[in-house]
Amino acid sequence: MISFNEFIEKYHLDNIDQVLELKGHEKIDFINDLNALMKTIGRIFDKLTTIFSLRGGQVLMSLAKLKTPEEFISKTDVLNCLNLDRREKLIHGFEFLNEQNYIKIKKKTSKLHIVSLNEKDNPDFILFREIVQKFWTSPQEEKNKAKKWSDLK
Repeated sequence: MISFNEFIEKYHLDNIDQVLELKGHEKIDFINDLNALMKTIGRIFDKLTTIFSLRGGQVLMSLAKLKTPEEFISKTDVLNCLNLDRREKLIHGFEFLNEQNYIKIKKKTSKLHIVSLNEKDNPDFILFREIVQKFWTSPQEEKNKAKKWSDLK
């Protein structure tokens, strides 16, 4: 495991006089170290969601993970992504995120929410979404991995 400061120091990223020249295995090491840092950021996001108010963080992570070109995600998709059994567990999360202007609710009924991340008003969510999509493993993905492993044994 490499820290962010160690990464910068190892590749001399803080020295503007030195050109970053990577050859052969150095490129592979650089990409591996960068991926390790990004996975760590994904795990940090995951830990933060457990302390974020009323499952709002978990809902936000799921929305970032599930975002597609259509930009609309149903509450059921989020429920499945988080491997939860009841919709009621997410009601407050959706309300909180909507109040904070983190999401936009396009359609809302008692059984259906069509939502999207509010990247227009929160441009940081673009990078957040990219990191989450690439490096965060959702509870449903974890469950599927565990099932695969148990089926192999």
